[in-house]
Amino acid sequence: MSQRRGWQVAAVALLALFAFFAFESFQLSLSDALGPGPGFFPFWLGLLGALLTLILLLQLRLRPAEPGTDAITFDPAGTRNVLLVLAGLIAASAALEPAGFRLTMFAFLVYLLLILGARRRLAIALFAAAGSFGVYHVFFRFLQVALP
Repeated sequence: MSQRRGWQVAAVALLALFAFFAFESFQLSLSDALGPGPGFFPFWLGLLGALLTLILLLQLRLRPAEPGTDAITFDPAGTRNVLLVLAGLIAASAALEPAGFRLTMFAFLVYLLLILGARRRLAIALFAAAGSFGVYHVFFRFLQVALP
């Protein structure tokens, strides 16, 4: 299968997914007395995603084929990174209830940055703290949404 055909298959799958989201959002009201209803954002995100996917399909159709890109190949390092990220997501999901959101996300973000090649310790620590404790604080204090 060529790379172009792979992109087309992926884009059609995304188009179906976004169309499903937009269709299912009609089961909810798009507006209520206070403004946007529970179906408002899923509908518009589904519509926007479908539009962007159609643009991608059009670009794939109009762009000439690049020489030397006939076969889909897998980079071993990229495959390794994908598997490590997936393993980290599974571990973070398992640790979320016992360890709580802040500690789990801090450890997951540090792990994620390290396996993806970040090496500056200060940047890793600041990003992980903002992504765990900062996000928790925003959700808990300002948005008043309880996180585990």
